[in-house]
Amino acid sequence: MSLLKKLILTISINALATSASAADGLYGFTFANPYTYEEQILDFKVAPKTIINYREAMRENIIALAEFAKAENKNFELIAHEGEELLHKSLWEYHLDGYNEARKKGLNADDPVFLVHLKQTTPEKDYSLSSEKYGKSISGLAINNRFCGKHVLNEHIKKHNLKLISIDHCKTEAAFDEAAMNATGLNYLLYAFIKPDAAFKKIKKQPIINENAKNIFKVADAENISLLIDDSLYKEKERFLQDIRDSNYDIVVIDPFFHHEKPYSKEDVESLKFKKNGAKRLIFAKINVSEADQDDYYWQDDWEIEKTPWLARASFTDKNAVITQYWNNTWRHLNGLYFKGIVESGYDGAFLTGIENHTYFEKQTPLE
Repeated sequence: MSLLKKLILTISINALATSASAADGLYGFTFANPYTYEEQILDFKVAPKTIINYREAMRENIIALAEFAKAENKNFELIAHEGEELLHKSLWEYHLDGYNEARKKGLNADDPVFLVHLKQTTPEKDYSLSSEKYGKSISGLAINNRFCGKHVLNEHIKKHNLKLISIDHCKTEAAFDEAAMNATGLNYLLYAFIKPDAAFKKIKKQPIINENAKNIFKVADAENISLLIDDSLYKEKERFLQDIRDSNYDIVVIDPFFHHEKPYSKEDVESLKFKKNGAKRLIFAKINVSEADQDDYYWQDDWEIEKTPWLARASFTDKNAVITQYWNNTWRHLNGLYFKGIVESGYDGAFLTGIENHTYFEKQTPLE
């Protein structure tokens, strides 16, 4: 069965949900469970016979989500957060090809030093085509601290016609102003903040950069964005929705569940699609493509990291979430169901988080 077929499931997001939760974290800005000492030192007793291409597995999942969404709504778009490394075949993947080829040929790789010092490679598959397909599956790429953190762009971004979004933690108002000026000059969308405690929680007090009265029909048209993905300051769903209606953002990203328990109806979502000035805008739903949240509707009480094989480790950014083996079919089924609900609930697109977790698995298998 193809990945796409595995994602085509039969339940709407409006039939989901049961319990409340704290807001999700966002990679790079919230820190819940850092690397342990054991994870940092690594000690392989026996080198594995084969190693999964974690980057390719992530690409495959995102491509499958895009294909499903486009089949349902040709205008549906994806924005990837921290997904720039998937735009090209990496050195890690070249080394992985060499490792797997060597094992096939019977090379003795029981000594884990083999993993560290392997520098030759005999690629058996070129991932450039899947990298290109992944690039075509997304409309926007959100990166952290392009301006206030001096993030250096991956050179392969230039090959893809993507709308770039920078999420910046600026230490001062002067740095914020400079980031806004630079973002405008480079045609970026900018979500910037000075106080981390207020980030992702407020829309009324967040200054709009490049406010306009244009109709926005696709990500490429947008000139500003709000990430309102933490609703913890709101006691009532209607107040949360009304604050969005009273704003003039071109794109607003929200969690598809209010307080992690009440899904927004199709009517709720539709009511947000016009700015206060009357112009059309886009509403995106956030979805983590590699983490299972203990407060989401699908979570089972008997799931535990050590007892459930496809649950890998506690999330680095969210105290309530667990990083999954996202190539596992159980997770693909659950995540596909969640995504299907987003598409059917009338959102204009999805904001994908959790993409960076492929690096966790790679760090546990150091081929570079």
